[in-house]
Amino acid sequence: MSLIGLGTVVGLGYGIVELGWLQGEETAEIEGAQVRSGALRISETVRANLEASNAAVLRCEIERGGTILFLEEEGKMVKVGDLVCELDVSELVDRGVEQEITVNRARAGLTKAEEQFAIQEIQNLTDMAEAQLQLRFAEMDLEKYVGRDQSGADDAPGSAVSEWQHKIQGLDEDILLREQELAQAKKELEFTRELVDNDFAAQNDLEQDELAYERARIAKGQADREKSLTLQYDHERRLEELRQAIETRKRDLQKTERQARARLADFQADMDSARFTLAREQDKLIKIGEQVGKAKLYSPVNGILVYARERSRWGSGDPIDEGTQVRERQDIISIPQAGGMIAEAKLHETSLKKVQVGQKCLIRVDALPGQMFEGRVDFVAQLPDSGSYWSNPNQRVYRSLIAIDGGNAEMRPGMSCNVEILVEDLEDVLFVPRQCVFFDGRETVVFQSQAGEITRRVVEVGPDNAQFVTLVAGLSQGDVVLLAPPPDFKPEGASPGAPEDGPRAERVAPDALGGAPNARGSSRDGYPGAGASNSGTTPAAGAAWGSGGTSSGGAESGSSGHGRPGAGRSREGGAGSARGQRPGGGRSDGGRSGRSQAGGGAQGGSSGHSSSSGRPSSGGRSGATPGKGGE
Repeated sequence: MSLIGLGTVVGLGYGIVELGWLQGEETAEIEGAQVRSGALRISETVRANLEASNAAVLRCEIERGGTILFLEEEGKMVKVGDLVCELDVSELVDRGVEQEITVNRARAGLTKAEEQFAIQEIQNLTDMAEAQLQLRFAEMDLEKYVGRDQSGADDAPGSAVSEWQHKIQGLDEDILLREQELAQAKKELEFTRELVDNDFAAQNDLEQDELAYERARIAKGQADREKSLTLQYDHERRLEELRQAIETRKRDLQKTERQARARLADFQADMDSARFTLAREQDKLIKIGEQVGKAKLYSPVNGILVYARERSRWGSGDPIDEGTQVRERQDIISIPQAGGMIAEAKLHETSLKKVQVGQKCLIRVDALPGQMFEGRVDFVAQLPDSGSYWSNPNQRVYRSLIAIDGGNAEMRPGMSCNVEILVEDLEDVLFVPRQCVFFDGRETVVFQSQAGEITRRVVEVGPDNAQFVTLVAGLSQGDVVLLAPPPDFKPEGASPGAPEDGPRAERVAPDALGGAPNARGSSRDGYPGAGASNSGTTPAAGAAWGSGGTSSGGAESGSSGHGRPGAGRSREGGAGSARGQRPGGGRSDGGRSGRSQAGGGAQGGSSGHSSSSGRPSSGGRSGATPGKGGE
């Protein structure tokens, strides 16, 4: 071990202690650590919870979730078919009644649509028959006018006389009568003239016969013109009218057919829609019935009933109990089966490159002290756990599963345990405690005390575990390095609380060589160190491996492995040093500090802390003397 001077002033704060480094009258022992050679196991230790590797899980399958009305007691042995949970489905029951009414309405709508479809079919037949009849009448009118031979019809006797022929014959007969009447009038006129010439008749009789003759002649001319006009104009007009009437009736028939199909398609669509609506509403009713049936959860297997633990965004889940609101697909109950246990852990992102699937593990269950179980890494997630973003935005952890070989009948799901993942076993390597190694810019350095002077030395490091760091170059076996940097050490290019890079410890570390008893390992999010808890914050840049971290309660945080001031912070404003250690550098977020920057101790803090041997260094009681100067 090397001894260097440490000036102190009894009763003053740590700031003065630091100013008096190597300048005061009194001295204190500052321990160092030797570079050792030998075998070293590289491992990663994480906290985990036990889970059943094979379990029957009962979950809420009700849409929109529900409220637990009944929940069987946790830890009870249940059998197949036992009722273990019942959810409130009163709202679903009311919805089921309303749905039955909706189904009845849909069924009535389908019946109405079917009847309307049948009525439309009959109406279509009637309309089609009427249109076909009108077409037939038009064709018959043409046949009547021109005759069957002229019209092309072949379903009537060919000897039938057409209307046109009948009309022409009538005109001819009328002309013949007019000719006969004209000839008769002419004879009577000639006879009357002879009588008048012989004075057998009066002149008046002659005039009457002349008038009768003229009338007969005019009638004969009118009959001739009537026939001529009929032959020249009326026949063609009437023939065209009858032919167009047939075409019109044909188009009417086509229109009626299309209208019939369109109306029938409308009613068919209404009927199909009503049928689909009924089927959909019936499915809803069936689904509601199934949902009501899923309100009661029965045990599918024999086993011990365990409540499911639902993790929230803040990392802890709400307990399952009667009256708890559960969402759809949320696990409620787990019934472990035979087949072993697994440990579920969260790996920090800095450990990913070390941990591989298949690596052996050692598991120590808190509830089973003195027993150790073997296992292997079975799964490592490819993406970080989404819940870690909420609990700590700067922390990235990855879900991993460790399969436990054998196991123990006393293991229960939810038990906490420590898992040591065996990365590799190194043979014949140099190593030093983590607290001895520091970062200065891009260099890794250690400090040595030679002839009372502290020297800085650059080293190259290799793999590390929670206690030691292997050395590749820069030191030899037996060299002694300090467990803390000098107070004037200022890392190049670093800002407080922001180390550039470096390995992080993931578990509580036992006492390192020359380190403080009961000192804790690094925080998951902070820089690794033996003086920090798992909920720590990143310590100042340049801090030693093993000197930084945070304690959520502030009771034993912030001291280095050896006792030199570390960078740990206490959320509650504690003194920041571990009991039985040398002064810690604990600082509360509220500004209370074991080393008041104003020169006095924090109110409620401790300026007097015992050395590693338990002897008070600057106060009456170990870690109990109030600091001077208040807050």
